[in-house]
Amino acid sequence: MPRWEAEKEWAEAPIPWNELVSRWKQSRDLLEEKIRSFPVADLAKQVAGRSYPHETMFQGIVQHAIYHSGQIAMVLSMLRSRSV
Repeated sequence: MPRWEAEKEWAEAPIPWNELVSRWKQSRDLLEEKIRSFPVADLAKQVAGRSYPHETMFQGIVQHAIYHSGQIAMVLSMLRSRSV
């Protein structure tokens, strides 16, 4: 894995909301496609450079996506309540 560089984490300029949502949906669809096409026989194989199998990695990825979906829902709720 590449070394994490905090100063580059927020290097991208702010993204308009509609573009952000579009990117999120595209990312989610790509993830679903990759998971659906992943060979079932390889789920128990160890992830390269890691100490856990692909099945564990996929569970973590899905949980991570759900976590961020919740964050988005919370922010939207806060923004909507402010504009009322």
